[in-house]
Amino acid sequence: MAERVVVVAVDGSDQADKAFNWYCENVNRPGDHVIVVFGAEYKVSFMPGQVSESRLKEIQDEMSKEQQRVDGLTNKYVAQMREKNIKGEAVPITGKKPEEAIISKAEEVKAAMIVMGTRGLGTIRRTLMGSVSDYVVHHAGIPVIVVRS
Repeated sequence: MAERVVVVAVDGSDQADKAFNWYCENVNRPGDHVIVVFGAEYKVSFMPGQVSESRLKEIQDEMSKEQQRVDGLTNKYVAQMREKNIKGEAVPITGKKPEEAIISKAEEVKAAMIVMGTRGLGTIRRTLMGSVSDYVVHHAGIPVIVVRS
């Protein structure tokens, strides 16, 4: 049987966890390859040569904090997949609006479907807000399962 690729969009919120667990319990089948995607937001704005030493320290601290969050989500979902004997990976997505990044990643990996929650309330604004799931439902060229709370 050919491997089916499934993208599960999360943000670390309880609703996102529910969507991930719902997929695992209701949709997952042997041979699936799950790609858990979540937003990584490295927002830094400055003019080169125009940054004070104190501002540089703030930027480094912000980037370090975001990297810790990304590492935490990666480790969390990789551990859950390993525990449930699900083949997959966790991948941070950057550089685009969350809804566009989810669709782009699904297209890139030739996913068979996208699974997501409706209202993620994680640390990154709008990662999985209702408008994000609405956008994905209307613009993805593959089936989208939206898990409601």
